[in-house]
Amino acid sequence: MKFEFSEEITPELVSLLEETTLGTNGAMYRHLDVSQRIYQTDAPLSFSLKRNDKLLANITFCKRSFGLYLRYFAFDKRFQSRGKARENRHKSSLKQEIENVFQAVEKSHAGSLNMCYAYIDSRNVRSKWMSEQFGFQTKAKLATQTFSRVYPKPLLALSKETIQAEHLQWIRSKYQQHTAYFEEYLQGGQLHCWRSSDGKLLALGKFTDVHWEISRLPGKWGGLLVKILPYLPWIRKLVQVKKHQFLVPEAVCLSEETPECLASFLSGVLAMEQRNTMLWWMDERDGFYQKIKTGMKWGILHQILGVSPVDVVIRGSFYPENPMYIAAFDMI
Repeated sequence: MKFEFSEEITPELVSLLEETTLGTNGAMYRHLDVSQRIYQTDAPLSFSLKRNDKLLANITFCKRSFGLYLRYFAFDKRFQSRGKARENRHKSSLKQEIENVFQAVEKSHAGSLNMCYAYIDSRNVRSKWMSEQFGFQTKAKLATQTFSRVYPKPLLALSKETIQAEHLQWIRSKYQQHTAYFEEYLQGGQLHCWRSSDGKLLALGKFTDVHWEISRLPGKWGGLLVKILPYLPWIRKLVQVKKHQFLVPEAVCLSEETPECLASFLSGVLAMEQRNTMLWWMDERDGFYQKIKTGMKWGILHQILGVSPVDVVIRGSFYPENPMYIAAFDMI
């Protein structure tokens, strides 16, 4: 039993991930953008376990200057064995091979911070247990924050701009000191920008359009909500369980960090993109989030679901003293 190494994304991995439903006790969902999104993976280091030319398991890291991001850790349903004694030997062998993968990749690509990290839903008991088996510890918390509007209000002074030095300068001044800050998904992309009549930047942010199929929403009544939402006239505009379309913000900057300015900006982006919902992941320690979280009118979905926690798990001794920078790609 050996993992095969590649620096490319294979069609077999795409097929495996397209069939994978993520989550356990919290939200459960399946990515519908895998075939388009996966080939954008930055500097992949991919390890695949096969049997009879069938992909049974995959571990894929993103190699970054500061360390390693554990992007995919997936197992096929066929990865089973019969007989308890045989199963225990099988699991023990697999665990050792996975540990060998971690040690090998860390030795070759430790990065400046010598960190290997991942994000796990705090309620996903299976993934939490698995991560702990390989030395990952929870060292920070993210808030999964919804923003929704049934009828988002357009913002006339809003436009899309290709990212230039002016934009990057502002983003760097705000986020460069965050742990795991990097610009792979900013360079050459587009931002939504809100400018005053004299051309001054009032707000900017990068927004990624995402599609999920939702099996369960977070919270005690998450399973029931998925069944009744399609029949609730207002709420079904916010969540379409078979093909939920939403935006994910990152690198949001405001000249005035007030709930009113943020709400106007986010609502304007929703209106422009013809969406009704955003999912925004932020470190709970982030000063920006601390400043606006309580006075902000987040919308109906927030009133129903609240804020769902996500654990930042890190392997090794590194501890992120500064808030984490969250790239949308890492969460979708």
